[in-house]
Amino acid sequence: AAVQFTTSTMTTTVQGTMLKDLPVLARNPFTLALLNPAVVNQYWDVSHRNPFYMWSNSGLDVGGSTAGKNDQLLDGVPTGVAARGSYNSPMDAVQEVVVQQNAVDAEYGFSAGGVLNLSMKSGTNDWHGTAYWFGRNPAFNAVVDPITRTESVVKNNIWGGTAGGPIKKNKIFNFFTYEQWRATQPSSNVSTVPTDLERGGDFSQTKTPQGALRVIYDPFTTVFDPATSTVTRMPFGENRIPGQMIDPTGQKIINDLWRPNRAGDDPSGVNNFKIAYAWWLHYWNISDRVDYNHSDKLRMYWRYSRYETRLDNPNWGGTRAVRSDNGGLMDALNAAWDTIYMISPTTTLNLRMGVTYAEDDYDSAWSKGQEGVWAELWPSRWYEPVIGALPGVYYPNFNFSGNGSASTGMGGWWLVRERQYNGQALMTHNMGIHNLKFGFQVRHSYGKNGSPGPGGFTFMCTETAKSFIGHDPTQDGNMFATALLGVVSSGNANIVPMWDHHLNQFGFYVQDDIKLSRDVTLNLGLRYEIETAPKDVKDFMFSRYLDLNSPIPELQGVTMPSEVTAIANIPYKFNGAWVFTDSSNPRVFPTLHQFLPRIGVAVRLSDKMSFRAGYARYATPIRSIYGEAWDIPKYGYSQSSY
Repeated sequence: AAVQFTTSTMTTTVQGTMLKDLPVLARNPFTLALLNPAVVNQYWDVSHRNPFYMWSNSGLDVGGSTAGKNDQLLDGVPTGVAARGSYNSPMDAVQEVVVQQNAVDAEYGFSAGGVLNLSMKSGTNDWHGTAYWFGRNPAFNAVVDPITRTESVVKNNIWGGTAGGPIKKNKIFNFFTYEQWRATQPSSNVSTVPTDLERGGDFSQTKTPQGALRVIYDPFTTVFDPATSTVTRMPFGENRIPGQMIDPTGQKIINDLWRPNRAGDDPSGVNNFKIAYAWWLHYWNISDRVDYNHSDKLRMYWRYSRYETRLDNPNWGGTRAVRSDNGGLMDALNAAWDTIYMISPTTTLNLRMGVTYAEDDYDSAWSKGQEGVWAELWPSRWYEPVIGALPGVYYPNFNFSGNGSASTGMGGWWLVRERQYNGQALMTHNMGIHNLKFGFQVRHSYGKNGSPGPGGFTFMCTETAKSFIGHDPTQDGNMFATALLGVVSSGNANIVPMWDHHLNQFGFYVQDDIKLSRDVTLNLGLRYEIETAPKDVKDFMFSRYLDLNSPIPELQGVTMPSEVTAIANIPYKFNGAWVFTDSSNPRVFPTLHQFLPRIGVAVRLSDKMSFRAGYARYATPIRSIYGEAWDIPKYGYSQSSY
């Protein structure tokens, strides 16, 4: 890295030429930011560094705790939406990656201080291109398990290329890139499922780990003695549930479970289902940029970039109750227009506009469309208010716990449809020792997202055990017997609306880099940001505040019991109404106005050494703090019913 003599902003630049020589496992150019010693990795695992995982781009601490709160730029156009990233460029199309740590330049804001700026290549007067393929095939691997001779399921095929050159020499240039992935990753499921006898209510062959009979008790005979804190239950005769006691819904749930494929780890049959399977992903990425040099005074470019990703796994159990581990789609789009006009030899005007789309949904094609299952399990259709508004309906979530475990369907999933439109104008002017910048930025963000889901039910072996006090789940009771009896250990039904939120951000700034002498540069800047609170189009998103002077309508006319007034005979007032957003007050807090001063100094100590110091104030946007709209506090609309 070159020694910086004129700015106090800490910057690391990784040139595109290094990309050919550096092995980057995930082929994510933002990973190169980790070459900066001040950048700390907050990704939760290696696979989630892949370029289509939008949280990986933002999952970096840059000179402090900034993960999810960095400003992510592509050719100067924002790609970050809320706390996530969006479009990501293929590695071969990257010109450079610049990491700015706590930038004191007033041009940068809308973040906690970290700035990641990725620049893509453009065409030139000469034709250049690349082509590549990365592959992995089990046919070339050693045997995974020399005893079972199990074949590896991991296959990777990643290919793509770039091409750049002139459309009209010296005037119009084009750069095109394309990348595609066809890959699989290993995954597995270990669960305990009922035997054929147990599916019919016959537990006469159900054992403990020691091989003794696991006795099943009738929960409807429970007698509790509070004096001795003891529980008495009657066991089922011959350890079989009578047919007339089997709940029809519980029977259907048990019948939908997949079949065992092994004996189990011990005589109890725990973990009697084990399978390894391929978890696949399909991904393509395309981008095209056109540069136009109208004259020595006017240049511009247009760029359109997008990718689509599909993730899923096979139905490894062969029944409708199997859920997809991560049946999802991750799509992103980023388009940009940029114009630079030389007003004079000392003054330039830069106009830039961009649009960013991001979609991150749980969407498994083979496992959704299960409305009929709900109607079959619950003819009363109690669930219609819960699932009626959901964009996809999956098999219900049933959890079996106690002597082993198994889980079906989905209790909740996610949909994210983020949009952002942005524009900025920047004027630079050199005047003697002054290098001045004046700018204006606007970002309009909106989207529909939420974490819908109807909840789920849990069946535990405790309900059919000898006692619910001090119960040893390995010795008696059975989670499948609990389900067959229709006894629900716990559960919840969630009614969560989708949030259709909008917010605006405005930034005004002036920056002056003053060259006091050959050796001393003073950086002075002032940034002014305006941020509106998120607004929901249906006005039901947020609570605003607690009004202690406003009576609580539901409690007016209520008198205190005599037992209370005997202690303190005072005039009780039932005040403290909670005030929510409405059409007249659609936002949770007033518009924020922030002055963000910047000051720094850079001193050349020698041609090989400099001293730099700076101070910058930043205001983190609320959507960067609450990465998803459903995380924003909205009391009164986020409760679960148990």
